Amino acid sequence: MSVIADVHVGEPNDSWPLEERVYVHFHNFADLPQQKGTELQSSKFTCAGHEWYLKLYPKGTMTAKEGMLSVVLCTDSTSKIVVDFDIITKKNNGGNFRTRSYSKKEFPTHSRFGWGWEDFASRDEILRREEMMQSSWNVLNNGTLTFEVRIRPHEGYNICCDVMPKSSVADDLYNNLYQDEDSADVAFSLESSVFHAHKAILKARVPELAEIVEPYDTENTIPIKDVEPEVFEVMLKHVYGKDIGLSYWKDHLKQILDASGKYGFTQIKSQAEAWYVKKVEQNFTVDNVIDELLYADGKNCPLLKKAAMDFIVEHCEEIVESESYEKLDESPHLRKEMVKEVTKAFKSHKKRKRDD
Repeated sequence: MSVIADVHVGEPNDSWPLEERVYVHFHNFADLPQQKGTELQSSKFTCAGHEWYLKLYPKGTMTAKEGMLSVVLCTDSTSKIVVDFDIITKKNNGGNFRTRSYSKKEFPTHSRFGWGWEDFASRDEILRREEMMQSSWNVLNNGTLTFEVRIRPHEGYNICCDVMPKSSVADDLYNNLYQDEDSADVAFSLESSVFHAHKAILKARVPELAEIVEPYDTENTIPIKDVEPEVFEVMLKHVYGKDIGLSYWKDHLKQILDASGKYGFTQIKSQAEAWYVKKVEQNFTVDNVIDELLYADGKNCPLLKKAAMDFIVEHCEEIVESESYEKLDESPHLRKEMVKEVTKAFKSHKKRKRDD
């Protein structure tokens, strides 16, 4: 049966506006992937002016308790929003089977673009209820697991959403001042290219780069090395309010991460690192994860470092036996950190087993 309309008489007491509710259905739940750590991503839906999607891990994330499924609310939006949200699974009789809530959570996050629960609900209990004679107590409806998602802006925070008109300040800054030689008081040289800028704008937007250029006068160009002119140009345009296109992020992600870290474009670096983690953590292997760990440590990328370390903890026996492990000889402090994290995970696992 399909719901084609909702009819209301009077004002509802529920504080959640109906238009802020979305139902996400995962069909044939029992047949979904059985490997721990495998994720399924829903189609995108709109709430509170932003696009969202759910990630479901039918057998849980790698660090979830055994037998638990994991759920994460995510967005690819780059506009900040602070929200309260519920994710609910219901019984067929209309009652709630499991409700999880968060308050005052900021999106986008700096890691994995979402908030959620590793131990959302017991997968086995959901399947057992399907076998009950009293179908009203079931969680699955003809094999489908449905999540009710409720999202609203946190009280006191505006709905800074993707669909609202943007301020014209960024456009004015870019259109009137970017590469304006007459008003610029600093210039960068990269190979045969020269980029003009303003110390005041750099001080407000890229303080670390502003410190580098402070000693130079207007008659001397500042040489920038180890960065392609095109990459530097894109980052400088961002300082003047120009967005970096998604396709450019995708094609030059590692270059942007390297350059932004070296020259103090901290906002760009944070975004680049988060996207880089999202890209590479799905392709970690015993042979390449040490390289990523060394890279993260050398470039001061804490999100990447944590993601790599989490993988190492999960596969520590294989990694210690691999040739790549020898690369840690050049970084004794990383080896020490790795041993510490593995020991902590082992103790935590033993404690969970005792508690169970």
